[in-house]
Order: sequence, then C-alpha cells, then structure tokens
Amino acid sequence: MTIEPPKGLKANLTRSFTSFNDEFLEDCSKPKEWRQLLYCLCFFHAIVQDRRKFGPLGWNISYDFAQSDLSICTLQLKLFLNDYESIPFKVLQYLFSEINYGGRITDDKDRRCNNV
Repeated sequence: MTIEPPKGLKANLTRSFTSFNDEFLEDCSKPKEWRQLLYCLCFFHAIVQDRRKFGPLGWNISYDFAQSDLSICTLQLKLFLNDYESIPFKVLQYLFSEINYGGRITDDKDRRCNNV
C-alpha cells in the first residue's frame, strides 16, 4: 500500500503538522526556535514534494521524497536544538539539504537547486 503525498503546499503542510502530537511539539529546550525551524522544515518538505508535479521543470529526474525524510529531519533538528547552546545553522542546512534530502538526488542541477 502506498500513501500519495497531498496535492498543494497547504495540504502538504497540514499533513506534516497533523503527524506531530502535542507532546512532540512541546518537548524542546528552545520552544520558540523549535516551532519556527519546524515550520521552515515542513515548508521545505512541502516544496520539495510539490515540485514533482511540474515534471522536468520541477526536478530533472523524478525523486521519491517521503514522510520519513521529514521525520528524520525533525528528530535531528530537535536533537541539535536540545544539545547545543547556539543553533548550528550550517550543520542543519548540510544535514537536511545534502544528506537527508540530497542523498536521493543524482542530478547536479537538481542538487544545486535543493541546496539553495
């Protein structure tokens, strides 16, 4: 059984946020930064998934980004926010764009677009 991603940014954001429970959303040492960065991460995930509907204008090669990509990124985000005094933005950007999402990307132009 496969679960198709929702159509559109709003539907994708709604699906992402409904997958989190209240305990998960409130369990962080930096609540303000956590909520802001979590929204940014969910928005990035929605854009990455929504670009597929544009065919070669969205991605040169079709990639299968899934909810598991977002899940691992949110866990890593929470880990880094809880463990570090200052937020390591460069580390988070590398983890999300190069490793978690970028690990699936094989085309150099798609990788460049994803890293922006």
